[in-house]
Amino acid sequence: MGRFGRVGMLIAGYVLAIVAACVAAWLYDVRVGALPYDTSGGMYAGGQMLQSLAVFLLVALAPSLYGLWLLRRHTAFWNGVAVASIAFAAVGLIAVLSTRAYSAASPNVALLLLSLLGLAQLLGVPLWSAAFALFAWLAPTPETRRKLIIAVGIELVIAVCAAVHWLVPNSP
Repeated sequence: MGRFGRVGMLIAGYVLAIVAACVAAWLYDVRVGALPYDTSGGMYAGGQMLQSLAVFLLVALAPSLYGLWLLRRHTAFWNGVAVASIAFAAVGLIAVLSTRAYSAASPNVALLLLSLLGLAQLLGVPLWSAAFALFAWLAPTPETRRKLIIAVGIELVIAVCAAVHWLVPNSP
C-alpha cells in the first residue's frame, strides 16, 4: 500500500471515530429522552458529552496507534517525543514535589498552576507511564528507547509520591 493509502486509512479511522461518537450521542439522546422530564438539562448534556467523548477516544485509539506505527522509522520524530517525554515527566516531578513545600492556599497564580500540574501528574501517572512504555516499545533506536525508559522511571517516582500522598496517613 502506498503513502496515500496509508494516510487515507488513518484519516478514515478518525472519521469512523467521529461517526461513532455522534452515534453514541444520538443513542444517549434516545435513551434519556424516554426518561421522565427533569430540570437537569445541563447534567444530561454533560453525560452525553462524556459518553460521546469516551466512544471517540476508544475508537480513535486504533488509528492513533496505527499512525505511531507508520512513524516508527522516523528517528527525528521519536527523538523529539523522547525529549518531550523526559521534559514532561521532569516538570511533573518538580510540580509534585513542590506542592508539598508550598500551601495550596497561596495567592500566587504560578504556584496554583504548579499545584494543578502536580495534581494532574498524581492522577495521570498510570496513563503517562503506560504511554511512555508504549512509546519505548515502538521507538526505532536504542537511544530513543533509553530516553523513554528514563521518562517511565520518572513517572514511577511520581507513582511512589502518589502512593505516599494517598495511602500514608498524615504524610508529609
